[in-house]
Amino acid sequence: MTVVMDTFNLIKEHVTWADGIYPKLIPQEVPASQTSLLIRDAYSSLGSYGSNTFNSVAQNVVIQIYYSVDSDLDYDDVEIELMRFLTANGYTIADIKGRVLQSPEIPQDYQTIQVTRNKVIKEK
Repeated sequence: MTVVMDTFNLIKEHVTWADGIYPKLIPQEVPASQTSLLIRDAYSSLGSYGSNTFNSVAQNVVIQIYYSVDSDLDYDDVEIELMRFLTANGYTIADIKGRVLQSPEIPQDYQTIQVTRNKVIKEK
């Protein structure tokens, strides 16, 4: 399974405060009145070189939280809880972009969190 789908499946079983959780793309019909999480690939890098090959992959995933325009969530609380959950499940928080207003026409805040999962390659 891909790192995006692994992360999606992990988060969807845990997060109860989001109205929708989507891998790769949020459907256009999802309204701004819904709190949504988008999980997508960022980049990967190879590491742990030995015996003329790489032995690990650092897989980076971007998680974007689009808060409902009517949200009464405590953004800090849900973000910290999500990051602690991911850390407890083997991810490292690589970057937090800071909350941004999507556009003046749609007053929807969103947060971008980048996480890394290190995958050790096993010999076959």
